[in-house]
Amino acid sequence: MPLYRFVCSVCHHEESLLLKINEEVPPCSKCGGELVKQISKVVSFKSGSNLKNNDVGSRGSSCSGCSGGSCSSCGG
Repeated sequence: MPLYRFVCSVCHHEESLLLKINEEVPPCSKCGGELVKQISKVVSFKSGSNLKNNDVGSRGSSCSGCSGGSCSSCGG
């Protein structure tokens, strides 16, 4: 089950809940108001001595300006 972060639209209380994807969001535990799901940012890091400057993983991009290696910065 994914862990989701919510903020109450009434009292601004923050909660983290483990919910199934199709599970209904419960009301705020503090005031009973509506909980609004917050968008999470996914970040991954690589470490190691064999990494090249343009090695960003399996997506094939060689710069952070595009996701497919096809912008003028990376020459793709």
